[in-house]
Amino acid sequence: MAKNEAESARAFLDNWYACVKAHDPAKLEALVADDAVISSPAFYTPKQSKEYVLAILNAVLAGFEDFTYTKEWVDGKEIILEFNSRIGETKLKGIDRITVNDAGQIAHIEVLIRPLNGLIALAEHVKATLAKTAA
Repeated sequence: MAKNEAESARAFLDNWYACVKAHDPAKLEALVADDAVISSPAFYTPKQSKEYVLAILNAVLAGFEDFTYTKEWVDGKEIILEFNSRIGETKLKGIDRITVNDAGQIAHIEVLIRPLNGLIALAEHVKATLAKTAA
């Protein structure tokens, strides 16, 4: 990995961690590209639009409790972050696979969650949160 890519990835991660810790929608908005894509096992095909990605990520961040990142891997503009969290009493483990664009924003984020009951709890929380927002 080139030094410039390593510095860019580190800058993104510093901003990402601060955003996640603060649950700050304004900081999150600055980190998501206009043409961002999100992929999740909760829906069949990837979804593309900054508005949609922001809605999903904000709902997820609002629902997670005891959230901690446990590991990170960086390869150029590709970042993998492993995390632990819970939704209510349901514990879950997951991975965020993030592709960062040249502007240092999320171009694509793929979220993988296990076990199945953790994924279901998260999907139900996100669905309920989005329904409240739409109302």
